[in-house]
Amino acid sequence: MAKYVALLRAINVGGHTVRMERLRELFGELGFAGVETFIASGNVIFDHQGEPAAEIERRIEAYLLISLGYEVATFLRTPAELVVALAACPFDAAVASAAGHSIFVAFTRDEIEPAV
Repeated sequence: MAKYVALLRAINVGGHTVRMERLRELFGELGFAGVETFIASGNVIFDHQGEPAAEIERRIEAYLLISLGYEVATFLRTPAELVVALAACPFDAAVASAAGHSIFVAFTRDEIEPAV
């Protein structure tokens, strides 16, 4: 089984609220195992095998649209991919963790071409 983290964009904004218990139920209905949510972030950790990540993303998005009535962009990453993203932080650790500073990370579906 592969472990995935589903990063669900804007699942609980714009007047929409999905309880984490309901979110875990929806992922269970999709056939995923070991479903957990991370605090009230809308991020879901689960195990699954047998499908490419892109197909899993499409299935989650389609099911959430049907179940919730609105689109939820979904980005799957493995725990190892998240560690790589964390390690790629271009800021010194002291600066990154200083009070009053925030670092935002965005994930895209496709690779972004560097500016020329």
